[in-house]
Amino acid sequence: MAIQTLGDLKASIADWMFDRQDLAAVAGDFVTLCQADLNRVLRTRRQLTSATLTLGSDGEADIPADYLQFREVTAILNPRRVLEFVAPTYRDWAYPYKFADLPNVFTISGAKLIVRPKTSADIGFEYWAKLPEMVDETDSNWLLQEHPGLYLYGCLKHASIYIGNQGRADTMANAQAGLIDVLVADDRLGVYSRASARMSRRGP
Repeated sequence: MAIQTLGDLKASIADWMFDRQDLAAVAGDFVTLCQADLNRVLRTRRQLTSATLTLGSDGEADIPADYLQFREVTAILNPRRVLEFVAPTYRDWAYPYKFADLPNVFTISGAKLIVRPKTSADIGFEYWAKLPEMVDETDSNWLLQEHPGLYLYGCLKHASIYIGNQGRADTMANAQAGLIDVLVADDRLGVYSRASARMSRRGP
């Protein structure tokens, strides 16, 4: 059957797990665990997004709830100013006083973005986002639609662990890992396949 929605995925889990209907009650757990695994390893161009953050008077702002990893942080000035990521210990050593000036650095502490020196400028925050969650049976996301095997094999891995079948769990883990490798390779090719285009020029 085609796997396009959360409901389809749960039905396929039951089919692939020897039609064990007793697993239906915990199929949602398998999806949650699989999605957590995928969020840990995937950083694809489809996950890249951006937000504009407004700093408080303390030079801090909440980072988006779906944040996984930053790509670039800039102060929206004229011209835009790219900020450097530093460790909190360096931030506190270099900027012991919370004065306002042109911003230079940032850190991420918990769910907070901290910029030093403080600035009234908005912050452009480009980052990799978590995969969209699926809650209702009709929910879907881009990864499930385009690469259903990544979800199916990941869920089957956790279902196999749940029933104590480690051999089957290893088989499903290897199948999912192979699909992840293909996705990552295709994603890099899509980003860098024409990287040399700007270097080319016409001959005499």
